[in-house]
Amino acid sequence: MWFTENPWPPMLLAGLGSLVCFGLWNSNRRNLYLILAFVCLGIVGAVYVVERAIVTDGEKLQAEVVQLCDQFRKRDPATLDHFSANATDLRLLCKSAMEMVEIHDDLRLTDFHTKLTGQNSQASVHFRANATISVMGFTGHHPFRCILDFQKEGGAWKIVDIQRLDPIKGDKINVMEKR
Repeated sequence: MWFTENPWPPMLLAGLGSLVCFGLWNSNRRNLYLILAFVCLGIVGAVYVVERAIVTDGEKLQAEVVQLCDQFRKRDPATLDHFSANATDLRLLCKSAMEMVEIHDDLRLTDFHTKLTGQNSQASVHFRANATISVMGFTGHHPFRCILDFQKEGGAWKIVDIQRLDPIKGDKINVMEKR
């Protein structure tokens, strides 16, 4: 895992280092401690800039899932482009679901976990979604949890499998099962 997947630990350590150095400077007024405090603050800024500049495959996949969910919510036909050409059953399932389900504007995606395998040619993205949905006249707030399996095809990530999970227990359930 690239250290920039989560920049907070190095930023917090450098920030704490800055506070310690500032405290030492405040107690004995040695310029060395003041300089070190500003150097630590500079490190905080540098880590932030580096983290924003480097986009890992995991971050690209998470952005892809966000885009997929937004396109699905809008019933955009481009949603089907996220699926592998070999996953015709998943494409058909997605198309049918887009026609049946209306997802309201309160869609919230959380709990992303990405695992890359096969020398970064395959990946699994676990996530949770919560939204108000309407199906055949029934409307309610529903949690959703799943794992999308991706494979690199022609330089792009494509979905090859969907595993729906029970939102609480994490057990596998049928993709179209009512919960």
